Amino acid sequence: MAVLLRLGHSKLSPCGAITGLCKSVKKTSVNINQIAWITGKALRDDRPPRPAPFDWKNKSYAFWHVWTDAMIERMDDNSKIVIVEGLPAVGKEKFAMQLADELEMLYMPTPTFDDYHIDPTGFDYRTFNPKLPDDAKFYDDKMFHANPKGLLSASIQMGYYFLRFSAYIDALTHVLSTGQGVVLQRSPWSDVVFAKSMLTQGYMSPGAYDYYKSSLANSLHRLLRPHLVIYLDIPAEKSLENIMKRGRPHEKNSKGVTLNFLKDVENNYKKIHLPTIASHAHMLIYDWSEEGEMDFVIDDIESLKFEGYGREDSKMEDWRFSSIDWMRAYRDIYHNQKMELMQTMIISRLDVPELLMSAKSIDIFRELQDELFEKRPGSKWADGYDPATNNIWFKTTFSRESYPSRAKLIEGSK
Repeated sequence: MAVLLRLGHSKLSPCGAITGLCKSVKKTSVNINQIAWITGKALRDDRPPRPAPFDWKNKSYAFWHVWTDAMIERMDDNSKIVIVEGLPAVGKEKFAMQLADELEMLYMPTPTFDDYHIDPTGFDYRTFNPKLPDDAKFYDDKMFHANPKGLLSASIQMGYYFLRFSAYIDALTHVLSTGQGVVLQRSPWSDVVFAKSMLTQGYMSPGAYDYYKSSLANSLHRLLRPHLVIYLDIPAEKSLENIMKRGRPHEKNSKGVTLNFLKDVENNYKKIHLPTIASHAHMLIYDWSEEGEMDFVIDDIESLKFEGYGREDSKMEDWRFSSIDWMRAYRDIYHNQKMELMQTMIISRLDVPELLMSAKSIDIFRELQDELFEKRPGSKWADGYDPATNNIWFKTTFSRESYPSRAKLIEGSK
């Protein structure tokens, strides 16, 4: 059975000023507020249905939605972001999916490099790799496992941060647009435990790590931190054993994910990430060497207080909005300005060679892309604008691009 170490507050904690998404129980001469706890299915049977969710994937959040969209009415106790953390192969996916079901939240799958390199027409830019120089190849995790000290390892780690940052923006947008909570595996804040381990193991140069830290400093503070982090704890030895049992060939034969690397990741989780994120989010830590029971996890979550903290308290401070207008402003940023937020990860520095692409390599890429456009004309159009398949004069609704692919970033440098 799982063993719990809780870093948080229970319902027995005293209540203070409430400035978040609290619901008034009834009208009296004294303001009475219901503190918003996360609740499982069993306690949500009698909840009134939410207003219809806002279709944030296919609609822009326009100025008139300030008056017409029922944002606040959608919010309830479970309008929260929950992150599941742990070493590789601990069982995060199964746990996160089950947790999301029990809490009636959305489970967002872990983003992959397929999301980054495959365009809307289905073309995989990694097929260019045999014709590209090393500094221009479309990288993914398999390259890291095969050659962890290769030229592209720092770019691969930056790519992971890019994917997690993007997914977390989508999670924030979903919560603010629909009222439904979100459960994710890992977050942009925990990405540093892998980058630090790569530095220690010699997979990333000090210069590349410094660039990475600059990217975090310029981007990470723009996101609202999660409400709850659940860490599934296993020793590095158990993680490596599970990786071998899982049987993915590139992981089993990995030259990078060694026992020493996993020990570094475990150490960085416990000494760097978890103490830092616990200043804001609630923390539940379970010994997951043997899989525990979800019912006990739900009971622990239901005992945590998520509102009622003072103005100077760091706990949950990102979610204490001074007014509904501030909340709408954050929603507008995450919904309509995702690409601008993504660009804050790009730092203008020329002193890290392994993160740069030569002019000659860019020219080779563009030649290949021109060939692609001749063979697959649809690839040169933004999603929804191909005249061959989207025969409309103009668009009145605009879908939201999840990932600015590396191909588009290179093309945009013309």
